[in-house]
Amino acid sequence: MQRPLLLSCLLAAACAAAAPAATAQAWPDRPIRIILGFAPGGQVDSSARIAAKILNDALGQPVTVENRAGAGGMIASTFVARSAPDGYTLLVNATSDIINPIVTKNAGYSIEKDFAPIGLIASSPNVLVVHPSIPAKSVADVVDYARTHPVSYGSAGVNTVSHLAGALLSAMSGVPMTHVAYKGTGAAQVDLLSGRIAMMFDGTMTALPNAKLGKVRAIAVTSLERCTCAPELPTVAESGYPGYSLLPIFGLMAPAGTPPAVVGRISNVLQAALKTPAVREQIAAIGAEPGRMGPDEYRRYLQTETERWTKLAAQGLLRSE
Repeated sequence: MQRPLLLSCLLAAACAAAAPAATAQAWPDRPIRIILGFAPGGQVDSSARIAAKILNDALGQPVTVENRAGAGGMIASTFVARSAPDGYTLLVNATSDIINPIVTKNAGYSIEKDFAPIGLIASSPNVLVVHPSIPAKSVADVVDYARTHPVSYGSAGVNTVSHLAGALLSAMSGVPMTHVAYKGTGAAQVDLLSGRIAMMFDGTMTALPNAKLGKVRAIAVTSLERCTCAPELPTVAESGYPGYSLLPIFGLMAPAGTPPAVVGRISNVLQAALKTPAVREQIAAIGAEPGRMGPDEYRRYLQTETERWTKLAAQGLLRSE
């Protein structure tokens, strides 16, 4: 190879290697927005706002949160999947964003192909709560009551975690329970407190305070392990249903094709902040625990959960309503 040509090749290779670093250094030079598919006020929204504050403080650019609720989160997920992969439009995803493409032919996105995972912000189990008029103090009591009484449970929508938690218990116990889908968690909570529905798998952020006030009775949590926010509550799994597990997660993702250097920078900022006492206190205040997954770990988690829910869908647990 002639010397000028060799030098040109070496220069091109050096420039290619430096490109990701240059991209990360130049980014961000304008505001960033975080999209989520749920209404304000819940744990998904709170997690998004915690992440926005973290990025705003660390990156020196305004970071806004946009609630694009509807279709169980699919409106927001589809929007971000089709956005420019430049690091300026991000998605805070929930468990329903994993499940929707499994049960919806035209979901508008693929969780595996259309996103670049950044990391887990937080996770929190749901809590099985019943109206005080229901004579149940354990999961076994709830199931026994449902055998002889018509029992309805509310959710934030079809195939959201609050729906799937009830569907999973109904399937594993073999006892029919009527699902009532609402347009959001708040509407379901209103009907639970008034006694229009018997029970709900609510988020810890509202379930635990309502239980302390006597407005509902907390029965169990949906995670495999007990929650540090309410260690006195047993898990559904240890209450007679081994293998029962549903842990709502709140993660951060970018459109597929976003430069790895940008994804890495966001992830590093997020993971560093999640280790600080101040941020951990904010997450604890919403009844959640800080995430510990970077891009690779979060990608593997999403793959594992996709495989698990695909199997459950094949068994008829998931459905469109």
